[in-house]
Amino acid sequence: MRVSRWLLLVVWCAGGLVATAPRPLAAQEGAFFRSTVLTRQRETLQAVAAYLQANPQADDADEARTWMLETAVTNGLEGEATGVAEQVLKRPDLEAAQKSLALKVLCIGSARRGDLGAAQEAFPMFLRGFRIQMPFPALDTTTLLAARAQLAGDRDALAGFYDAFESHFALNAQATEIVRNRRLRLDLLGKPAPALAGEDLAGMGAQWSDYTGKVVLVDFWATNCAPCLAEFPNLKRLYRKHREAGFEIVGVSFDESAAQVSGFAKQNGLEWRQLLNPSGQGPVATGFQVRTIPALFLVDRQGKVAFVDVRGEELREAIEKLLK
Repeated sequence: MRVSRWLLLVVWCAGGLVATAPRPLAAQEGAFFRSTVLTRQRETLQAVAAYLQANPQADDADEARTWMLETAVTNGLEGEATGVAEQVLKRPDLEAAQKSLALKVLCIGSARRGDLGAAQEAFPMFLRGFRIQMPFPALDTTTLLAARAQLAGDRDALAGFYDAFESHFALNAQATEIVRNRRLRLDLLGKPAPALAGEDLAGMGAQWSDYTGKVVLVDFWATNCAPCLAEFPNLKRLYRKHREAGFEIVGVSFDESAAQVSGFAKQNGLEWRQLLNPSGQGPVATGFQVRTIPALFLVDRQGKVAFVDVRGEELREAIEKLLK
């Protein structure tokens, strides 16, 4: 039997896999597409893992393992596939691309399951799969692992992930500059947030007293920064979900033109306040030690920097942790 790549609810039954039509969605408040897809994919991953455990030599076992690794990475479900990643990495004839994929799943999955030690052990091997000239895919994984270390309150692991990245890409000036700037920003953790010294699109000054008692994300971005723009769908979901509970976002744009920022924000549904900090030379960027973007700072209700450069699912966890 071949493992389907379509989204099916797969259940473990009598020693084999049985594909059935997805169950009807529950008519409940807050149900939306992504949560439904993740639920189905998680169930499928768990079922395929059980299938592989019972049938490790099946004709379609290799296909199933590859599908699990790819699906886990695509959907942020690496924690469901760490066991399969470990199995794949034991193979002597492993291709470079599959090895890199398995190591990525092992690093991220271990970190998301709370085993930062295992993530640190696998991380240098993961980095060795990247050429010095191509640091950015590895930087994305490093950012995620650093976020997991912050959520766990593990400063040693946090430093270790950046140490390993900087060591591997030591000859890449752009990569090392980004990481060194990240380290400067990490020095703000636990300290009062720097002043919001810029002006917004209406020409009004901003100050922390405007956000007393709130959890605030300060997001440095620009309209020509692809990673910045890629995070906006996540920010919009989080803003709409948590605003009433006391969550706010302050955008800080590096764009030169206020009209450009205003038009972009309106066109893309960015409902939060935008400060102007042209070319990264303004007072807000200076105070927050921002020389490279994207840069994000999550400030707690007491006005202290609680998390730095946390994105995606980790950002959701961090926000909900601070709102409790």
